[in-house]
Amino acid sequence: MIHKEYPYDEDQAVPKTFPTQTDSTTGYSGRILAGDYSKKLKETVEEEIAACRAYDQIGLRIMPYIAAWRVDQPGIWYEFVSRQFLELFDISPDRLSQVFSNAIIDRRKYEQAELYPDIEEMILPRQKLNHQRQRIREESIQTGETEAVYKVQLPDNRTRWLKDWAMVKTFLHDGICLSPGCLADVSMEMQQKDQVDELNVMVNRDKGLLVEAERHAALGQLSAQVFHEIRNPILSIGGLAKRLSEHFPADGGLQYMAVIVNEAKRLENILNNLFSITSPVVPDPKPTDPVQMVKSVVGLLRSDLDRNNIKLSFRTHKHLPNLFIDRELIHESLVHIIKNSIEAMPDGGTLSIQLDETENSVLIKILDSGPGIAAAHEKRATEPFFTTKVYGAGLGLSLAKKSTELHGGELIIRQLDSGGTEVCMFLPLKKSDSK
Repeated sequence: MIHKEYPYDEDQAVPKTFPTQTDSTTGYSGRILAGDYSKKLKETVEEEIAACRAYDQIGLRIMPYIAAWRVDQPGIWYEFVSRQFLELFDISPDRLSQVFSNAIIDRRKYEQAELYPDIEEMILPRQKLNHQRQRIREESIQTGETEAVYKVQLPDNRTRWLKDWAMVKTFLHDGICLSPGCLADVSMEMQQKDQVDELNVMVNRDKGLLVEAERHAALGQLSAQVFHEIRNPILSIGGLAKRLSEHFPADGGLQYMAVIVNEAKRLENILNNLFSITSPVVPDPKPTDPVQMVKSVVGLLRSDLDRNNIKLSFRTHKHLPNLFIDRELIHESLVHIIKNSIEAMPDGGTLSIQLDETENSVLIKILDSGPGIAAAHEKRATEPFFTTKVYGAGLGLSLAKKSTELHGGELIIRQLDSGGTEVCMFLPLKKSDSK
C-alpha cells in the first residue's frame, strides 16, 4: 500500500491534508482504511467496497458509491465511487464531493399524500438545501436511510436527474457515519413528469377559460332571448299602471299602482344590465380627466351618502394624467362600485376614494368601512347574478369588471384585515394620453 495526501477543503470541515490510502489495483481513494479507526469499521468498509466493485463491474446503469462523514463535522468524502459516477462529472474521487454539491440545482423528495394515491413533491432549491443539510443528515442518521432525487448541472451544462438511495450506518466509537448507496439516472422519467406537470397547469387554465367562455356564451344567448321576450310586457305593465294611477283617487289604491310602476322599472333596469353584460361592447375611448370623472360620480350619489350618514374621504394625486377611455363605461362602473359600498354601510360609516398613478396605470381605490366581503365570496363577487343582498341582481360588479377589462385594466376586490372592502380599479395609461 502507498500512502498519499490529498488536498481537501470542503467547508473547511477537515484539515487541508489528510491521510488516505490509494491502491493502483483497487482504485481506493478514501480515508478510513488509512486512518486510525476500529477493526469493525475497516472490515465493514472493505466488505462494502467489494460489493460495490462487483456490482459496478456488471455494467448496469446504476452507480454505487460509499460516502462517509464525521458525526461532529460538516462535509463528506467517498470511500468508493462508481466509474460511471466519476465519468459523469469528469472528476477525481477526492474532488467529487465538492463538485457534486455545487452541481445540485434542487433536491426533490416524494412522500405518499394523505389522499391516496396522490404523491406529495417537496422541492428544496440549492440555496435552501445548503441551510437544510444538517437537518437532512440528522434525519438520515435517525431513520438509517435516505432517498431523494437530485437535479444537477453537469460540467458540460447538461441537466440530469439522479435518484439517490442510501443506507446510513453509524459507528459511534469511531465517530463515523458510513453511507453505502447508489445513484440512478432518471432524467427521462423526470423530464416527462415535468412536462406532464406543465401540461396539467395549461389544461387547468385553458379548461377554466373554456368553461368561462361557454358560460358567457350561454348567458348571452339566454339574456338576448329574455331581453326581447320580457322587456315589452314589462314596459306595457309599467306604462298601463302609470296611466291608471293618473285616474285613481289619492286613497283609491294609488300606492299599489306606484309599487307596480317602480317594480316594472326595476325589472327593466335588470334586463338592461343583463343585456349589457352579455352583448359585445366596443369602447369609444377619448381623453378623460379621471379626477373630474370620479367627482362626477360622487356628485351623482351625494344624496345616497347623506341619507346613509356616510362620511366621504377623497384624496388624489396633484397631477394625474388624462386617461384614454370610454368615459360612459367607466363612469357607470364606478357608480355600481360606489353604490355597493354605500349599501354595505346602512348604519353609516366612511367611504374613502383615492386616486394615484402607478408605473403604467391610474389607480382608483374605493374603500368602505362596512362588514367586508366574506373570504369565500371574494372570487365570486364579480360573477353575474352572484349577490348576498335580499334585493339585487348581482350584475353591477360584473359590469364593472367587464368594462375595466375592455380597457385592458384590472379590477381587484378584497377583504381588508381591518374590516371593510377594498376595490382597486387599474386603468392603463396609453401613449396617446395628453393633459
